[in-house]
Amino acid sequence: MDFAVMRGDRRQNLLCDLLIADGHRAQLLPEPEKWSRENLLPPGAFLVTAKASQDLREAALQYGFCLLEYGKLPSFVEENGAITAEGALQVAMRHRLRTLRGSDVLVIGYGGIGKPLSALLKSLGAATVSVAVRREEQLWILKGEGYRPVLSRDLLQLAGEYDVIFNTAPQLLLTRPVLERLRPGVLIVDLASRPGGVEWKAAREMELKAVHALALPGQLTPVSGAVAIQHAIYQICEEAYHAR
Repeated sequence: MDFAVMRGDRRQNLLCDLLIADGHRAQLLPEPEKWSRENLLPPGAFLVTAKASQDLREAALQYGFCLLEYGKLPSFVEENGAITAEGALQVAMRHRLRTLRGSDVLVIGYGGIGKPLSALLKSLGAATVSVAVRREEQLWILKGEGYRPVLSRDLLQLAGEYDVIFNTAPQLLLTRPVLERLRPGVLIVDLASRPGGVEWKAAREMELKAVHALALPGQLTPVSGAVAIQHAIYQICEEAYHAR
């Protein structure tokens, strides 16, 4: 098969190598405005991207590519979340002078990243692993899994109880009033996409140790990240084949 892979970070370069090693043709592509028909794979090739913009959709149609978006595939979300969670621990250990073991930790959000991250922190022996969620019905689930459940709306009252805070929620929850309640020396690792969940101007003014850790699979573990994408696109291709 032919795969045209949209350029991103190191994962996409490695993905091309993996596809070629499996006997496919693979080409790394820049943004569509730099495409040239004579230098592209022929029509019918799969155009691989996590999520396509409208411009990319139109370009794919113009050049005859079959768009393949893997970003929302449940198996990819799960695998990529686990990889990101492990990377988040690396970031925390790099910026902290004490172990996560024995620390009071808060994870905001219990989705694709928050769930595996909470499990890793628990297995490392964190003193408490609190998980903040929006919906009250999630509290009993978290308690049953051995976490301390917290409602996101109560962060202002509880913010001062933690040594490390990991945010995975794509909304502004760590506002200035919440940041003002934090313990001295607290570390914030924000894993949410831009603009993140931290009021960054306030964090800088207060000289808090806060890190916006984006695209960790591409930065820290690109081989594993590339393999996760490879598994996802093979699954999509296989499902499309059997659906015919």
